[in-house]
Amino acid sequence: MIINFKSSTKKNIIIWLAIFFFNLFSSFTHIAGKEAVMQIAPWNIAFFRSLLAVFVLWIMMRASGKTIFLERTDSSRFVILGALAVPLNQLAFITGLQHTPVSHPAVLYATTSAWVLIMSVLIGVERLRWWKWVGVGFSIIGVFVLMGDKLLTFGDETIFGDMILLFAVLSWSLYTVICKPIVERYGALETTFLVMSFGALLYFPFGLFFTVTGDFSSASVSAWLGIIYMGIMTSGVAYFLWVWLLERIRPSQVAVVASAQPPTTILLAWFVFGEIPSLNLVFSIILILFGIIFMVGYGGPKRGAGAEGS
Repeated sequence: MIINFKSSTKKNIIIWLAIFFFNLFSSFTHIAGKEAVMQIAPWNIAFFRSLLAVFVLWIMMRASGKTIFLERTDSSRFVILGALAVPLNQLAFITGLQHTPVSHPAVLYATTSAWVLIMSVLIGVERLRWWKWVGVGFSIIGVFVLMGDKLLTFGDETIFGDMILLFAVLSWSLYTVICKPIVERYGALETTFLVMSFGALLYFPFGLFFTVTGDFSSASVSAWLGIIYMGIMTSGVAYFLWVWLLERIRPSQVAVVASAQPPTTILLAWFVFGEIPSLNLVFSIILILFGIIFMVGYGGPKRGAGAEGS
């Protein structure tokens, strides 16, 4: 396959490195946060996670010397983005994870690329192209191959958690789409910092209440380390990489990268816990990589939000 990037080779390499590290940091979230989710209430995890993310992003802003001039007309947009990214997405994900098997978030989040593509077309951020459905289709099929018969475990006993997880997926998908024109005006780091700051402020009163009244006596060191990882590496670094990619390629191309998280998580579990993966993993990786390479490679970089031919 010919990779049809239209930017320089150096920029292409940086984009693929950003995709790699986003996938790595996000995939390890499921492992690092496993004990935290079981020992600490979702309300408290979301609270600490959002504060840590803002702190890390503030340090990144200071180190880069960047400043922000927030236009008054954009304040409401950042409030919406902050609500989607922090209280709605993060809290729904953590809550849903407590009520479902670990396979369910992987399957549901694998549909992010499809939701983003549909929303992007409806809102007018992207045009519907055949190669987008091919890339999205291969990536989702790859996740289904990975999960195998676990796809059939959805039932009445998990419907509550599944619906909450689906809400989290839809929140994140909408965030990705409407963030596109904002990041092209403000920049990736500035946008991520503002989004997480507004999100943390919106959630702060509720999070503070549950934290003050919460019981952390049974929380282990590994649970706290999991929260630290989710705050710094996931909500801080990985969220920034997601928006950084969104500034350079289309929302649907960024979203398809999420399909690589399930097999990467299994590979990381193999290295960390010695859990031997199945043969399905090999076929899954091939299909998902083809979908991602086809979407990002064949489609090339963006031409701007709503651009002709995008």
